[in-house]
Amino acid sequence: MKNVLILFFSLAFCFQAAAQAQLKAYLDTKQFHAPGIGSYLEIYIEFAGYTIQFQPCSGGTKATVLVDIELKDSLQQAVFKDLYTLDSPISTDSSQNNFIEILRAPVKPGNYFLQVYLEDINRPKSSIKGIIPVEIVALDQQLAFSSVEIVDLAFKSDEESRFVKSGYYMLPLLSNYFNQDMSTLPFYTELYGASGLIVLERKVVDAKTNQNFALLQRKDTLSAANVIPILQEINLSELPTGSYQLQISATDLNTQRNAIQTYDFERNNDIETAFDFASMLLDPSFQASIHTDSIAYFFESLIPIAKPGEIRTIIDVLKSKDTTAMRKHLQAFWYQTAGNKAFEKWIQYREQVRSVEKYYANNYMEGFETDRGRVYLKYGQPNSVVVKESSPSEYPYEIWVYDKIGIYSNKRFIFYNPDLVSNNHSLLHSDMIGELRNPAWQQILSKRNTVNGTVDDPNMMNVKHFGGNSADFYRQY
Repeated sequence: MKNVLILFFSLAFCFQAAAQAQLKAYLDTKQFHAPGIGSYLEIYIEFAGYTIQFQPCSGGTKATVLVDIELKDSLQQAVFKDLYTLDSPISTDSSQNNFIEILRAPVKPGNYFLQVYLEDINRPKSSIKGIIPVEIVALDQQLAFSSVEIVDLAFKSDEESRFVKSGYYMLPLLSNYFNQDMSTLPFYTELYGASGLIVLERKVVDAKTNQNFALLQRKDTLSAANVIPILQEINLSELPTGSYQLQISATDLNTQRNAIQTYDFERNNDIETAFDFASMLLDPSFQASIHTDSIAYFFESLIPIAKPGEIRTIIDVLKSKDTTAMRKHLQAFWYQTAGNKAFEKWIQYREQVRSVEKYYANNYMEGFETDRGRVYLKYGQPNSVVVKESSPSEYPYEIWVYDKIGIYSNKRFIFYNPDLVSNNHSLLHSDMIGELRNPAWQQILSKRNTVNGTVDDPNMMNVKHFGGNSADFYRQY
């Protein structure tokens, strides 16, 4: 299943008295095109409300965050930059709801890196940052679709807003996981370059068996236009639990040109996953293994191994600050995951969490929140590790190799430390399905003394140099 390009940035969750979670946010990007203007990238940021400090204001409370966005090409030239403070919607009660920001960056086709820096203005030293590769393709030279945007809320609107496209106000949904309570999948996309009548076809197929669900299939005939907005809703109520792909295809009857766009998503339609938490009894031995001061810490430490829907539940329970609910959900998680071996598996995982805390935590991130800690908890201990703490040409780095991860063999992860100070080695590249793939990893790792390449070949100038052994280490596995 393809990576949906959603990043979960997180910082340390402090558990001393009166401590609060630090800033967390989700990031997603989509590409669209405006005829006569060009392509643009929509950048979505969803702030986890429970991790932000809300302050009293006229009418209630609100949060304020600093947003610093920069889009760079492979020559490290900034093509878009924005720096500003953002106020959350005013909350009139004690709830601290998530809120979403949308930015639009005009950009030409090519390969880029999106750098994001976020900070809670009301809490010093709460900043988080991340970087992801972005590819922009040409959408104006042939029949083509924009990205597929999943919609949480949509209605017709004539107002001028960054949330409005083609006459629709749309609030994006930054998730590709649909549980039993989510009976529909609303999506939006745009079709460009039509010169005649368009035959639009929609399918939902099983990602493993390629089975087509005929009841969800739909075919429409649309009139030609420079931009054809497509807003549809798929009924998921009868779709079984599994991994699926939404396939949208278009045929121009005038030119016979074709276009296709896909979107991968997961569906959980199992009733048995719902626990009756209200009447659930706490296992004394299970609960005795978790000290009251650390229940939130260990509950949040489940995120690296949890499914997307479970992560949302974990965040909601953390937001409530109800330690009893955390205990029940943590216990239920392991009974769902390991059955009658729940306590044994939990104790094993608890020791792994303590281990990554010891080796990978730093002064602003818990061990399980770091990239190395997350990979270790999700995939286990690597079969071999290359550690390079110093190099004349490269930043400090580690290469982790796994002989087997499920059905996959010989998977590699490259972590590096560009700030040369902290213990935070960020994931730079991996060939594991669903993880960050970065074709310019050699250029970035050797940026200390390497001339940048071009947009088409970011590693073109990354020639062999003294002390630069990372490519050799990577290829030998």
